[in-house]
Amino acid sequence: MTQNLLSVRAIDSAKAAIKPYQLRDGGSLFLSVQPSGSKLWRYRYRLSGKAQVYAIGRYPDITLAEARRERDRVRDLVRQGIHPLWRQGLEQDVGGSPVPPSFESVTRAWLVANPQWSPSYSRQIRRYFERDILPAVGGEAVADLTPTDIRALIESIAERGARCAALLAQQWISQVFSYAIVQGLREDNPASLLKGLVRRPTVRHHPPLSWSDIPEFFQRLDGWSGYSDIAIGLRLLALMFVRPSELRLARWSEFDFDNAVWTVPKERMKMRRPHMVPLSRQTLALLSSLRTVSNSPMLFPNHRDAGRELAASSFNHAIERLGYGGRFSAHGFRATATTLLGLLGYPDKLVDLQLAHRRRDTSRAPYDHARFVGSRMLLMQDWADILGALADGKRYAQLSQTFGPLSERRTRILSVIERE
Repeated sequence: MTQNLLSVRAIDSAKAAIKPYQLRDGGSLFLSVQPSGSKLWRYRYRLSGKAQVYAIGRYPDITLAEARRERDRVRDLVRQGIHPLWRQGLEQDVGGSPVPPSFESVTRAWLVANPQWSPSYSRQIRRYFERDILPAVGGEAVADLTPTDIRALIESIAERGARCAALLAQQWISQVFSYAIVQGLREDNPASLLKGLVRRPTVRHHPPLSWSDIPEFFQRLDGWSGYSDIAIGLRLLALMFVRPSELRLARWSEFDFDNAVWTVPKERMKMRRPHMVPLSRQTLALLSSLRTVSNSPMLFPNHRDAGRELAASSFNHAIERLGYGGRFSAHGFRATATTLLGLLGYPDKLVDLQLAHRRRDTSRAPYDHARFVGSRMLLMQDWADILGALADGKRYAQLSQTFGPLSERRTRILSVIERE
């Protein structure tokens, strides 16, 4: 008889650690506690001589009692030599054989098995599958799909002009097949044989605003007749030069106004590491204005549904309305700051650190978000003042006197870097 070892109290009191760890319940059922705090039910079993793990679901969505019942159900299937991903209830075909798992059922199991994805990324993947992929091949047995089947699907997406979508679809389909191989559902990955099927589009880098563009851009923004939070958001992007998604999904709880610091959680960062953004006086003033119009835990709730975040395209749509469509994008504020700070001679390493770019020294990378705090605070205040001066029409020679390599402000920032 299976010995049940866990209790609800023990599960609720389990705290996240630096590395994942397991709480065992007996009967090969265990709860995997992730560094993010997620608690995931897993069942370990062997089938055809291979050790495998079945993803049951997330606690508390799946209770302890429900996890135990699912373990018992799956264990009975395994004892019959049936893979647990085969449809619950053992649907039968005319000959009386169990129906093998479909591509859709394996896809949904693969989605459950990747709880580390951010909610927005997970929604993006599900949207692609439900719109383009599952209607075409979801009902087919995962073991029966061939490279020809996948090729036809990928080409149909690419032929409508969506090459990026076709490449993403191929990438995710390949991951589903890799998951199926690990689960013992097939021996090969037909999507991996189609590399080069779709030519990757030419990468379009995000151009910066030039010196001469900045005054006019902010003049047009001053006359903005749309939602006030969108105008504030564009100004914040210019001042903080973070990625648009990092700001768009921000929560007020992430801001320490007493110390003038915003800490972006690792789940929203491209490199999956937390990132510290010092807040200039201008940024704090804008955030104060935004808070008067944002009655939500989010800085930018959706205008149609306050329970959701702002749409991903909102900032770029505003830039198009300002007359910069095709010339500039919300992501381009990062290039603007990089270019102009570089022209004024600010240390590249300090600017890269504030951009949260990947470091080659991976042993130090996890600690980058907390490094050079003092000099980064000076950098962000300098940038806010530089941007304000440019918006007022100041020329390079005037800026160089105040912020250039021989200026008092540069001497100050360099002396702080030496102490750090």
